[in-house]
Amino acid sequence: MRCFWLYLGGTIIRPRSTFTRLLAHPHHLAYGAGALALIGILYTLTVVGLAIVKAAVMVPPWVAIPAEHYYFWEIFFGAPVFLAGWILAAGLVQLLSKPFGGAGTFEGTLAVLGFAMTIPAFVTWIPETLGTILMLTGTMTQEQWLAIIARPGFWKVFAQVYQFVALGWYLLLIPIAVATAQKMRWWGAVVVGIVTLAIVGLWMFVFIR
Repeated sequence: MRCFWLYLGGTIIRPRSTFTRLLAHPHHLAYGAGALALIGILYTLTVVGLAIVKAAVMVPPWVAIPAEHYYFWEIFFGAPVFLAGWILAAGLVQLLSKPFGGAGTFEGTLAVLGFAMTIPAFVTWIPETLGTILMLTGTMTQEQWLAIIARPGFWKVFAQVYQFVALGWYLLLIPIAVATAQKMRWWGAVVVGIVTLAIVGLWMFVFIR
């Protein structure tokens, strides 16, 4: 368990050396799966809170589920969507890396992507969970929060910036993960990483609200 938290922290501080050490560990796939499971469970708990307060989705859903009941149903499909996105990302990296001389294993790619996809997700999970807690405790309604972030000022900027911070972190960590797992040059890893992120990001956007 201690190793898991070291890998999680190392992904923040020194991602490349952390991914290299992770790949050398005999249980690297289990650790990668643990990282993905952690963020999947945490997001599911947040969605449970949103369902309890009957929060409305702020972005119209693409799935044919009524907006007022969306978070209730997301409790059941949210974690599987995260899991499928993780496997899709590893499959894309494995496939797209071949023309660039990629020489990594599918399992190793899964392991490093587990951490590369989890850490940036915390950037969005933390503020969204804090907002959910405020609604659960009756401190603020969803309408009040939406009114606050709609007004010019700090909170409007914050609500926009943290999403770009998460995106920037994905754009940094996923190419590092690709380069390390596939033993590739940086330019190829960047191309593969960006294409993978775009496809998996679209997959997540279809379902996750």
